[in-house]
Amino acid sequence: MWRIIIILILLIVLFLMIRKSFRDFRSGKSAGHAPLSKDMMVQDPVCKLYIAAGSAVVEHIGGQPYHFCGHDCAGKFKRYMAERG
Repeated sequence: MWRIIIILILLIVLFLMIRKSFRDFRSGKSAGHAPLSKDMMVQDPVCKLYIAAGSAVVEHIGGQPYHFCGHDCAGKFKRYMAERG
């Protein structure tokens, strides 16, 4: 009886792990950051403008890549992050 219960619990855990990995795969989440397509639209965190990733100004701030519409927005964001700490 206990063997059946333990096997069922392990099967449920396995099912949940597989389901999560398929959901992550379909949504594009992965252990590393996948490179963006040049046609993919990204949002500038400062002016909220959507631009193609291929024409965006990319700055790595705190190990995180940020996409900007231009160097002005990138500078504003860097100053904001420096003031924040």
